[in-house]
Amino acid sequence: MKKKISIAAVISILTLTASAQTYEQYVEAGNRLAQHDSLTQAEEQYRNALRLAPEDYRNALIYANLAKVQLAQGQSQKALNSYELALGIVPRNVPILKSRADLYLKLGNLTKALIDYRNILEVDPNNTEALQYLGYIYTKQREYAKAKTHYERLLSIEPDNYTALLGVAILFQECGKPGEAMSRLSVLADKYPDRAEIYSMRAEIEAEANQPELAIMDLDKAISLQPDNKNMILTRGFIHLKNNNKFLAKRDFERAIALGVPRGQLKKELKMVK
Repeated sequence: MKKKISIAAVISILTLTASAQTYEQYVEAGNRLAQHDSLTQAEEQYRNALRLAPEDYRNALIYANLAKVQLAQGQSQKALNSYELALGIVPRNVPILKSRADLYLKLGNLTKALIDYRNILEVDPNNTEALQYLGYIYTKQREYAKAKTHYERLLSIEPDNYTALLGVAILFQECGKPGEAMSRLSVLADKYPDRAEIYSMRAEIEAEANQPELAIMDLDKAISLQPDNKNMILTRGFIHLKNNNKFLAKRDFERAIALGVPRGQLKKELKMVK
Protein backbone atom coordinates (compact mmCIF):
# COMPACT_ATOMS: atom_id res chain seq x y z
CA MET A 1 0.00 0.00 0.00
CA LYS A 2 1.37 3.37 -1.05
CA LYS A 3 1.91 5.90 1.70
CA LYS A 4 0.24 9.29 1.31
CA ILE A 5 2.61 12.24 1.15
CA SER A 6 1.62 14.87 3.70
CA ILE A 7 1.08 18.52 2.76
CA ALA A 8 4.00 19.44 4.99
CA ALA A 9 6.23 17.08 3.03
CA VAL A 10 5.13 18.58 -0.28
CA ILE A 11 5.90 22.09 1.00
CA SER A 12 9.27 20.86 2.22
CA ILE A 13 10.10 19.37 -1.19
CA LEU A 14 9.06 22.60 -2.99
CA THR A 15 11.13 24.67 -0.59
CA LEU A 16 14.19 22.52 -1.18
CA THR A 17 13.66 22.76 -4.96
CA ALA A 18 13.36 26.54 -4.81
CA SER A 19 16.37 26.91 -2.56
CA ALA A 20 18.40 24.84 -5.00
CA GLN A 21 18.00 27.52 -7.68
CA THR A 22 20.95 29.79 -8.20
CA TYR A 23 21.02 33.57 -8.35
CA GLU A 24 21.59 33.39 -12.10
CA GLN A 25 18.63 31.05 -12.59
CA TYR A 26 16.29 33.39 -10.75
CA VAL A 27 17.47 36.33 -12.85
CA GLU A 28 17.17 34.36 -16.08
CA ALA A 29 13.66 33.23 -15.14
CA GLY A 30 12.69 36.82 -14.31
CA ASN A 31 14.00 38.08 -17.64
CA ARG A 32 12.17 35.34 -19.51
CA LEU A 33 8.89 36.04 -17.73
CA ALA A 34 9.23 39.81 -18.27
CA GLN A 35 9.72 39.25 -22.01
CA HIS A 36 6.43 37.34 -22.07
CA ASP A 37 4.60 39.99 -20.01
CA SER A 38 4.23 37.71 -16.99
CA LEU A 39 5.06 40.72 -14.87
CA THR A 40 3.99 39.61 -11.40
CA GLN A 41 5.87 36.34 -11.75
CA ALA A 42 8.92 38.16 -13.15
CA GLU A 43 8.96 40.46 -10.13
CA GLU A 44 8.79 37.45 -7.82
CA GLN A 45 11.80 35.85 -9.49
CA TYR A 46 13.83 39.06 -9.28
CA ARG A 47 13.00 39.35 -5.58
CA ASN A 48 14.05 35.74 -5.05
CA ALA A 49 17.46 36.61 -6.51
CA LEU A 50 17.72 39.67 -4.27
CA ARG A 51 16.87 37.62 -1.19
CA LEU A 52 19.42 34.98 -2.14
CA ALA A 53 22.29 37.45 -2.54
CA PRO A 54 21.37 40.84 -1.05
CA GLU A 55 24.93 42.17 -1.24
CA ASP A 56 25.68 41.17 -4.84
CA TYR A 57 26.78 44.15 -6.94
CA ARG A 58 24.77 42.75 -9.85
CA ASN A 59 21.62 43.65 -7.92
CA ALA A 60 21.86 47.09 -9.53
CA LEU A 61 20.74 45.54 -12.81
CA ILE A 62 18.03 43.54 -11.05
CA TYR A 63 16.61 46.67 -9.45
CA ALA A 64 16.67 48.38 -12.87
CA ASN A 65 14.83 45.43 -14.44
CA LEU A 66 12.42 45.42 -11.52
CA ALA A 67 11.71 49.11 -12.18
CA LYS A 68 10.82 48.32 -15.82
CA VAL A 69 8.44 45.58 -14.69
CA GLN A 70 6.83 47.95 -12.20
CA LEU A 71 6.49 50.66 -14.83
CA ALA A 72 4.76 48.20 -17.15
CA GLN A 73 2.25 47.65 -14.33
CA GLY A 74 1.69 51.38 -13.90
CA GLN A 75 3.57 51.52 -10.59
CA SER A 76 5.62 54.67 -11.16
CA GLN A 77 6.51 55.34 -7.53
CA LYS A 78 7.68 51.78 -6.97
CA ALA A 79 9.77 52.06 -10.13
CA LEU A 80 11.39 55.24 -8.82
CA ASN A 81 12.21 53.45 -5.58
CA SER A 82 13.80 50.59 -7.51
CA TYR A 83 15.88 53.00 -9.60
CA GLU A 84 16.99 54.65 -6.34
CA LEU A 85 18.18 51.30 -5.02
CA ALA A 86 19.97 50.53 -8.29
CA LEU A 87 21.76 53.90 -8.28
CA GLY A 88 22.70 53.36 -4.64
CA ILE A 89 24.92 50.57 -5.96
CA VAL A 90 26.09 52.18 -9.22
CA PRO A 91 25.47 55.94 -8.86
CA ARG A 92 27.17 56.88 -12.14
CA ASN A 93 25.51 54.30 -14.37
CA VAL A 94 24.31 56.29 -17.39
CA PRO A 95 21.53 53.96 -18.68
CA ILE A 96 19.93 53.75 -15.21
CA LEU A 97 20.29 57.50 -14.64
CA LYS A 98 18.64 58.12 -17.99
CA SER A 99 15.79 55.70 -17.25
CA ARG A 100 15.05 57.49 -14.00
CA ALA A 101 15.41 60.94 -15.60
CA ASP A 102 13.00 59.95 -18.38
CA LEU A 103 10.49 58.77 -15.78
CA TYR A 104 10.80 61.98 -13.77
CA LEU A 105 10.27 63.93 -16.99
CA LYS A 106 7.19 61.88 -17.85
CA LEU A 107 5.79 62.52 -14.36
CA GLY A 108 6.40 66.26 -14.72
CA ASN A 109 9.13 66.47 -12.09
CA LEU A 110 11.45 68.67 -14.13
CA THR A 111 13.73 69.55 -11.21
CA LYS A 112 14.68 65.95 -10.43
CA ALA A 113 14.90 65.03 -14.11
CA LEU A 114 17.30 67.94 -14.59
CA ILE A 115 19.56 66.67 -11.80
CA ASP A 116 19.79 63.20 -13.35
CA TYR A 117 20.47 64.54 -16.87
CA ARG A 118 23.19 66.82 -15.47
CA ASN A 119 24.74 63.83 -13.67
CA ILE A 120 24.78 61.98 -16.99
CA LEU A 121 26.78 64.82 -18.54
CA GLU A 122 29.34 64.59 -15.75
CA VAL A 123 30.02 61.01 -16.85
CA ASP A 124 29.43 61.49 -20.58
CA PRO A 125 29.75 65.19 -21.57
CA ASN A 126 28.67 64.48 -25.16
CA ASN A 127 25.52 62.54 -24.32
CA THR A 128 23.15 63.97 -26.93
CA GLU A 129 19.94 62.83 -25.26
CA ALA A 130 20.88 64.47 -21.96
CA LEU A 131 21.80 67.69 -23.79
CA GLN A 132 18.49 67.62 -25.66
CA TYR A 133 16.36 67.13 -22.57
CA LEU A 134 18.29 69.73 -20.60
CA GLY A 135 17.63 72.22 -23.38
CA TYR A 136 13.93 71.37 -23.17
CA ILE A 137 13.78 71.57 -19.36
CA TYR A 138 15.68 74.85 -19.16
CA THR A 139 13.32 76.32 -21.77
CA LYS A 140 10.33 75.24 -19.68
CA GLN A 141 11.94 76.80 -16.61
CA ARG A 142 12.61 80.02 -18.57
CA GLU A 143 16.35 79.58 -18.13
CA TYR A 144 16.82 80.57 -21.75
CA ALA A 145 20.58 81.16 -21.71
CA LYS A 146 21.18 77.70 -20.24
CA ALA A 147 18.77 76.13 -22.73
CA LYS A 148 20.57 77.78 -25.64
CA THR A 149 23.95 76.62 -24.33
CA HIS A 150 22.83 72.99 -24.20
CA TYR A 151 21.17 73.06 -27.61
CA GLU A 152 24.30 74.62 -29.12
CA ARG A 153 26.48 71.94 -27.52
CA LEU A 154 24.22 69.29 -29.02
CA LEU A 155 24.29 70.93 -32.45
CA SER A 156 28.10 71.11 -32.31
CA ILE A 157 28.02 67.30 -32.07
CA GLU A 158 25.08 66.70 -34.41
CA PRO A 159 24.55 69.76 -36.64
CA ASP A 160 21.46 68.24 -38.28
CA ASN A 161 19.74 67.14 -35.07
CA TYR A 162 16.12 68.01 -35.86
CA THR A 163 14.91 68.04 -32.27
CA ALA A 164 17.63 70.50 -31.25
CA LEU A 165 16.99 72.75 -34.26
CA LEU A 166 13.28 72.82 -33.47
CA GLY A 167 14.09 73.35 -29.78
CA VAL A 168 16.10 76.47 -30.61
CA ALA A 169 13.17 77.86 -32.60
CA ILE A 170 10.84 77.18 -29.66
CA LEU A 171 13.37 78.81 -27.36
CA PHE A 172 13.34 82.05 -29.36
CA GLN A 173 9.56 82.03 -29.46
CA GLU A 174 9.34 81.49 -25.70
CA CYS A 175 11.84 84.24 -24.86
CA GLY A 176 9.99 86.86 -26.90
CA LYS A 177 11.98 86.84 -30.14
CA PRO A 178 9.33 85.84 -32.71
CA GLY A 179 11.33 87.17 -35.66
CA GLU A 180 14.28 84.91 -34.88
CA ALA A 181 11.90 82.01 -34.25
CA MET A 182 10.23 82.59 -37.62
CA SER A 183 13.59 82.69 -39.36
CA ARG A 184 14.61 79.36 -37.79
CA LEU A 185 11.26 77.75 -38.61
CA SER A 186 11.43 78.87 -42.24
CA VAL A 187 14.85 77.27 -42.62
CA LEU A 188 13.49 74.10 -41.04
CA ALA A 189 10.43 74.12 -43.34
CA ASP A 190 12.74 74.19 -46.38
CA LYS A 191 14.84 71.37 -44.98
CA TYR A 192 12.01 69.25 -43.54
CA PRO A 193 8.92 70.03 -45.65
CA ASP A 194 7.00 67.04 -44.30
CA ARG A 195 7.04 68.03 -40.59
CA ALA A 196 3.60 69.31 -39.60
CA GLU A 197 4.74 70.81 -36.30
CA ILE A 198 6.97 73.33 -38.09
CA TYR A 199 4.02 74.85 -39.95
CA SER A 200 1.83 74.71 -36.86
CA MET A 201 4.39 76.60 -34.79
CA ARG A 202 4.90 79.17 -37.51
CA ALA A 203 1.13 79.63 -37.76
CA GLU A 204 0.98 80.33 -34.03
CA ILE A 205 3.54 83.13 -34.36
CA GLU A 206 1.77 84.52 -37.43
CA ALA A 207 -1.57 84.54 -35.62
CA GLU A 208 -0.04 86.40 -32.68
CA ALA A 209 1.43 88.91 -35.15
CA ASN A 210 -2.07 89.50 -36.55
CA GLN A 211 -1.31 87.78 -39.86
CA PRO A 212 -4.29 85.39 -40.05
CA GLU A 213 -4.00 84.68 -43.78
CA LEU A 214 -0.43 83.40 -43.38
CA ALA A 215 -1.42 81.45 -40.26
CA ILE A 216 -4.27 79.75 -42.14
CA MET A 217 -1.95 78.85 -45.01
CA ASP A 218 0.54 77.24 -42.63
CA LEU A 219 -2.21 75.39 -40.75
CA ASP A 220 -3.66 74.13 -44.04
CA LYS A 221 -0.23 72.68 -44.83
CA ALA A 222 0.17 71.22 -41.34
CA ILE A 223 -3.28 69.60 -41.44
CA SER A 224 -2.62 68.17 -44.90
CA LEU A 225 0.33 66.37 -43.33
CA GLN A 226 -1.60 65.32 -40.19
CA PRO A 227 -5.29 65.20 -41.19
CA ASP A 228 -6.43 63.85 -37.82
CA ASN A 229 -4.60 66.33 -35.61
CA LYS A 230 -7.51 67.78 -33.65
CA ASN A 231 -5.43 70.49 -31.99
CA MET A 232 -4.32 71.96 -35.31
CA ILE A 233 -7.86 71.78 -36.67
CA LEU A 234 -9.20 73.45 -33.54
CA THR A 235 -6.60 76.22 -33.77
CA ARG A 236 -7.56 76.89 -37.38
CA GLY A 237 -11.21 77.01 -36.32
CA PHE A 238 -10.47 79.70 -33.73
CA ILE A 239 -8.60 81.78 -36.29
CA HIS A 240 -11.52 81.47 -38.74
CA LEU A 241 -13.89 82.52 -35.97
CA LYS A 242 -11.77 85.53 -35.09
CA ASN A 243 -11.90 86.53 -38.77
CA ASN A 244 -15.70 86.13 -38.68
CA ASN A 245 -15.60 83.25 -41.17
CA LYS A 246 -18.34 81.31 -39.38
CA PHE A 247 -18.81 78.65 -42.05
CA LEU A 248 -15.17 77.53 -42.02
CA ALA A 249 -14.96 77.88 -38.25
CA LYS A 250 -18.01 75.65 -37.77
CA ARG A 251 -16.57 73.07 -40.16
CA ASP A 252 -13.33 72.91 -38.18
CA PHE A 253 -15.11 72.76 -34.82
CA GLU A 254 -17.32 69.89 -35.97
CA ARG A 255 -14.34 68.06 -37.40
CA ALA A 256 -12.42 68.50 -34.13
CA ILE A 257 -15.43 67.13 -32.21
CA ALA A 258 -15.55 64.11 -34.52
CA LEU A 259 -11.88 63.53 -33.67
CA GLY A 260 -12.52 63.53 -29.93
CA VAL A 261 -12.79 67.10 -28.66
CA PRO A 262 -15.73 67.21 -26.19
CA ARG A 263 -18.68 69.11 -27.70
CA GLY A 264 -19.28 70.81 -24.36
CA GLN A 265 -15.82 72.36 -24.58
CA LEU A 266 -16.93 74.27 -27.68
CA LYS A 267 -20.46 75.12 -26.54
CA LYS A 268 -19.87 78.87 -26.67
CA GLU A 269 -18.11 78.77 -30.06
CA LEU A 270 -20.77 76.58 -31.65
CA LYS A 271 -23.43 79.12 -30.66
CA MET A 272 -21.35 81.86 -32.29
CA VAL A 273 -21.15 80.04 -35.64
CA LYS A 274 -24.85 79.18 -36.00
